[in-house]
Amino acid sequence: MKVKFRTYFFSFFLIVLTAEAPVFAGIQFGGGDINKNDDVLFTVRHTIPGLCSYRTLFTINVKDSPSKHFPQILTCYPEQMEVLDGGKLIQIRNRYGTAHFSTEKRTVVWNRTVSAIPETSCRTAPFSVSGNGKWFCFVDKKNYASGALTLCSIESGRQFVLDENALLSNTTVLVKWQDGGQILLYEKNGTVYFCNPEAMDKGTEVSEEYRKIGKGSVESVNWANGKYLIYIDGDIVYRINSKELYTLGLYSGIIGKGTTIGRLPNRFSPQKDSFSVSRNLSSLLLIQNKKNFTLFRLNGTSCNYLEAVSTKSYTDNNASLLETAVIWPESESSAANDFFSGETAVPFVCLKTLPHKKKTAAVSVYKMDGKLSSVLEIENTDIPSFSPDRTKCAFFSGSTASVYDTSEWKKINEITGEKIVSLVWTDADTLYLGGDKTIRKWMMNVQSAEIIMLSQAANAKWSGTGEITAENGTGKTYIYNRPAGTWSETAVSTAREIISRNENYRVFCGETPNARYENALYVRSLKEKPATNAVFAESIKKTTAPKTAALLFDAYDNADGLAQILYELTLYGIPGTFFLNGEFIRRYPNETSQLALSGHECASLFFSTTALVSEDFIMNEEFIRRGLARNEDEFFSATGKELSLLWHAPYYKKTEDVVAAGKKAGYSYVDTSVHSYDTVTLEEAATCSAQYFTTAEIIDIYMKTLLENGGGIIPVTAGIADGSRKTYVYDSLDLLINAILDEGFQIVPVRTLIQKAE
Repeated sequence: MKVKFRTYFFSFFLIVLTAEAPVFAGIQFGGGDINKNDDVLFTVRHTIPGLCSYRTLFTINVKDSPSKHFPQILTCYPEQMEVLDGGKLIQIRNRYGTAHFSTEKRTVVWNRTVSAIPETSCRTAPFSVSGNGKWFCFVDKKNYASGALTLCSIESGRQFVLDENALLSNTTVLVKWQDGGQILLYEKNGTVYFCNPEAMDKGTEVSEEYRKIGKGSVESVNWANGKYLIYIDGDIVYRINSKELYTLGLYSGIIGKGTTIGRLPNRFSPQKDSFSVSRNLSSLLLIQNKKNFTLFRLNGTSCNYLEAVSTKSYTDNNASLLETAVIWPESESSAANDFFSGETAVPFVCLKTLPHKKKTAAVSVYKMDGKLSSVLEIENTDIPSFSPDRTKCAFFSGSTASVYDTSEWKKINEITGEKIVSLVWTDADTLYLGGDKTIRKWMMNVQSAEIIMLSQAANAKWSGTGEITAENGTGKTYIYNRPAGTWSETAVSTAREIISRNENYRVFCGETPNARYENALYVRSLKEKPATNAVFAESIKKTTAPKTAALLFDAYDNADGLAQILYELTLYGIPGTFFLNGEFIRRYPNETSQLALSGHECASLFFSTTALVSEDFIMNEEFIRRGLARNEDEFFSATGKELSLLWHAPYYKKTEDVVAAGKKAGYSYVDTSVHSYDTVTLEEAATCSAQYFTTAEIIDIYMKTLLENGGGIIPVTAGIADGSRKTYVYDSLDLLINAILDEGFQIVPVRTLIQKAE
């Protein structure tokens, strides 16, 4: 690792490290043990929607000004971890910065930290690291929901912008790496491109116009055996040798897009569909509209229709599908020339679902045979993390991490002890577990787990010899190794009271007028001119009352986004208000029951989707009364519960008479602060009947409106039955929530804002 990387690379880290967090998250100081040298040990705890709440341990000399010298960080909570430089470095990231654990030197180094306590720090931004750990991609946030897709070299620290206007995500980076990291695939403006990171770093890469694969998204391409690229254009499936990519980029207009290996029965939609290919190119699994699975046999190089081996749709009436991962048996032949030989490879699919009667997600594994046979189910977990050779995977749920082989899906190892936050593999037998209390190296082949770092610390104190000791809630005491930046178990006890004063200062936690903080850390000088000051001046700045905003969700006649919406609201612990149309209730009774059980308020969106302002119909008071009453009855019939007495007209098209009729029926009308732009389809935009905005543009518009009005109600549609969009706001709901909270708004129910207005 070159030194220049550490100075240059981390100079931009604070921009991309984290998504911002709500300013009204409670920041709480604790501890305050002072030694004879005026060094103080203290903790800072953040309570942030969407993230675990944890305490970070610091030390600072109270003679220093925190504005000039940020406190030294002593613990490292593993919000996210990555393996870099071929396993030589374990990267640990959280709201305070980035630390590197050297697996060879066994040291932890904070390469770059924040310059102030992060009052707006939330979900840590995702990185996509190459298989060799020498490169990674991230999106450098520029707007509320977009930024610059950037490639960075671990060794040199140089960065290269691939797309100035890429959509942000809190969970993934839209790129795909070749197995060895030699080629990177990315999308830009509806076109798929490739680049050679090494050539980019050396300045020898050809112009982007000669690195174009074709129209589509990263879902339009996939690697097979690391040597061949599979690309779907419309309904045609192409195979491209990775060695021929530059030739293709230069002469695709003349020689075509590669070798045709088959044709799909339907056109591939890069926005809704995805696919995966076996390593020996014997099989292709197509996932349409995120829930319809078809396994095709690849058996030649022609334009003939591919033979469907099995087809299955996700049809569980008790749960909604959130995410899918495909796993191919690694025992199949992967020889470079062994194409279309032997039996068709049959994959497994991991399905992350949200049960209708629960708020936590679950993962099920199915074999993609004729019956889509269930082989494994785990509650309260996520899509697993796979070993580098993909022969094993690890799930974590609560305080347990379980390892399964991916050939028979049998559990082969398990470790418990503390809540697990993140994990990464360095090889097929070694994992690093980021826990709520410690970060452990787990060596399965010798059944050993070694603590390398404390994630949190409690009862931190100075020992008689000037060492830092702490506990972590396990009954054990640890000592801090200053040169290495690590912790190790010790027999030294911390069983004494915190010493809050020495001959020069007294340290204590007290009240603050800053609503962002639950308290403030103060230091009182006891010599010369006695004075009491906050250690962090920003912690006692007086703040104004929080501004409020509400999220309104319209369920017209489609439930595609409902599971994602409920999942994000639960993750952030914030309220939403759902307006249900009668068409939705009739089409989706199970999802309607799910909403009724969710704890969120359910209101009326009338009994049909027809516009109440029309020249074709006379919408009199009786019609409005009967329409609202019918919606009440159908909701009660489906759920056994009552709709609340809030409503709005379909597509917000109303007159004063419509509103008055609803009021006479006992309903309060709800208007939003901005137009519902996520109902505008590409088809409408093509006829010039409405202007189309991307998801990132819609979120920017919504935020501009909130800031101009000082609050308001923001609409999000749960799905669109007719027409299509490239992206949907509900898919990026977490970005919208982040943006609202970042700007200092408190998210409240719609009813709260209506009551304030009245």
